[in-house]
Order: sequence, then C-alpha cells, then structure tokens
Amino acid sequence: MGLMNKLFRGGEAAKPGSSSQFAESQAQTSLAQTKSRNAPRRELVRVVLRETMRRHGIPSDWIECRALSVLTRQHKSGMHVQFLVLKADHQLLQWVHAFQESFWEQILKTDPMARDWLFSVGWEFYGQSIQDFRVMPSPDAWKQEADTDFRDTEPPQTEEVSEEDDVASDLQALQAVMSVPAELANLPDAAPRKHKPLG
Repeated sequence: MGLMNKLFRGGEAAKPGSSSQFAESQAQTSLAQTKSRNAPRRELVRVVLRETMRRHGIPSDWIECRALSVLTRQHKSGMHVQFLVLKADHQLLQWVHAFQESFWEQILKTDPMARDWLFSVGWEFYGQSIQDFRVMPSPDAWKQEADTDFRDTEPPQTEEVSEEDDVASDLQALQAVMSVPAELANLPDAAPRKHKPLG
C-alpha cells in the first residue's frame, strides 16, 4: 500500500502547496536580485532628473521621482519611473513633454542602452492646484475643437459651385492631364443624382 501511495500520490515529496511555495520563493529571489541590479540605475535616474531640472532652472523641491523595479516574463529586469510633481503643477503642465524629452536626452547620453531597462516614464501630480486651474470643459467642446481642426485642413472655397459644375470641372482637369482618345472625351454627362428627402 505504501508503494502504491508513492507511485500515484508522489509520497511525502509532493505535499499540496509545495510547488507553489517553491515558485513563490523563486520569484521573491528573482525580484530581490532585480532590485539589487537596478540600484545603480535608480541612482542614475535621480541624478539625471536633478541635472535636467537644474539645466532648465526648475527648483529642486518641485519634482521627485519614484522607481518601480520589475522583472518581465522574458526575465528582463528593468524599471518604471514616475515623476512626482509636488509644487507648481500649473506652471509645469504645459512643459511636461519638453521636460520629458530633455530627460531622455540626458539619460541616453550617460547610458545609450537606457531604453532597454527604463520601460516607461510617467507623471503624477500631488496637491490641489489653486492658480489658473480651469474646470473640465463640456463634452461638446472636444467635438467642436476636432471639427475646427478638420475645417482648417480643407482648402478654402471662394465661391459656391453646384455638384454638377464640380464634376464637370474635375473631368476637364482629368482630361487635361491624361491623353484621352477623342472618342472617349465626349461621353454623355452623368444623370443628376436624386437626393432623398431628410426626415
């Protein structure tokens, strides 16, 4: 009976939860190694952040950073960095993209392989903005702005033209560009399009 238990149940070596405990222990060890490996990288991020702020004249107590060490499923160690805006968010907000690009430029000068281990840079704003902070616009504001952007890309029309005139002028322009045989140049006009009444 003891032999049968060992064959079919794995004996004492396969107690419930032993494999999961081993996997959890292994994961904790890997994460600890990742954090240890990332320690110099975290310091580099802090130094580059301070240097970027100094270059642009931003006070040193306005922005701090938080680094989260991670190990991907492909066993690639790296980190996600978050810039924590502690003060003057109303002043910094419009320069977020420019500051981030400047930070990347500086860190790549120091470590050209930084994009291999610095997986992302994010922002978090603390506190409540009290200066020049505007409330969110109405839902229609986004559509109006999109419509304005679309209209700006359309060529200006100087005069009203009918749809038939527009088609005729397009055909003339096309004939001017292409060498059209004479027998194809005098095709009959297309029948006017019938419009369905609205509603």
